[in-house]
Amino acid sequence: MTVTPIRTVCFDFDQTLGYMQPSHWTAYEEAARAAGLDVTAEALAAGGTEGGWARWSTPLGPVHLDASRSHESFRELRAALAIERFRAAGVAEGPALLDAGRRAALIEEESTRYVLYEDTLPALRRLRDTGVTSIIVSNHIWALPEIVGALTGDLIAHVITSARVGVRKPHPAIFEAALALTSAPPNETLMVGDSVSADVRGAERAGMRAVLLDRTGTMSPPEDVRVIRSLLDVPLEWVTNGGRE
Repeated sequence: MTVTPIRTVCFDFDQTLGYMQPSHWTAYEEAARAAGLDVTAEALAAGGTEGGWARWSTPLGPVHLDASRSHESFRELRAALAIERFRAAGVAEGPALLDAGRRAALIEEESTRYVLYEDTLPALRRLRDTGVTSIIVSNHIWALPEIVGALTGDLIAHVITSARVGVRKPHPAIFEAALALTSAPPNETLMVGDSVSADVRGAERAGMRAVLLDRTGTMSPPEDVRVIRSLLDVPLEWVTNGGRE
């Protein structure tokens, strides 16, 4: 049996440390109605989140380096993404559609719309008190570092958002950006998130450890994926038995 200490923990943000309240889709509905369009959060949610990223897709993961040159250029990407999601929900073409996309991109930057789960701050304090560094590695908006700072204070050492890196998980470049900010080697760095493909497999390909956060116990991950139900269960050590994870 081999026991490896965990020195750095990388967290996803949305649906892991925090979430948007009301929901992301409710915010999109709000933007649409302000632009004079009639579409429901339910219709938007039915289209899912990944389809709009098709134009930026690569075999390794979405890449949008040109759009990540500035806050304004990334906001334009988010508006374009919102427009694709409105179209998928049946919204007709026209000036109001463009207006709704821009409004959605602005609404999702409002820091007061984001809240933390009840176990987030206790879990981050536990890690800090045991000498573990906490980093966020998230597919998120440009303003995420400011939002996280307001919510967590000094409990997070670094915030890496795909908006500024120019790639989205599971692309290896976003995990490499995290590893560059810590002195911990990959095998002493843990990724915690709610997606097997983006968080677990992406981190594993970068040589990191990873666990899936399944708060409700309703996911059905592959057998080789380690699962936790609460952020307070984030392991401080990684145990392998006979070379097997």
